[in-house]
Amino acid sequence: MTKFFINFLDSKGVVCADDEGQDLPGLQEAEAIATMSAREIFANDVKYASRTPLAAVIITSQDGVELARIAPKDVLPERLK
Repeated sequence: MTKFFINFLDSKGVVCADDEGQDLPGLQEAEAIATMSAREIFANDVKYASRTPLAAVIITSQDGVELARIAPKDVLPERLK
């Protein structure tokens, strides 16, 4: 298992860093979790008219290397893009 960190970047450039990480089999599983989180946060941003909406979910390695970046538009259904 590899440890992945799922961090959240808001529209003002502030990163909410994952300090614990999660042991997962691979990047695909980390992306699935990050996508689910992005959908929940994005929905709340819209529902509550957030002043600092989600800009991206960033998956990093234990060394802090960015492995993937998921933008809110990437989690919308195809017909809404």
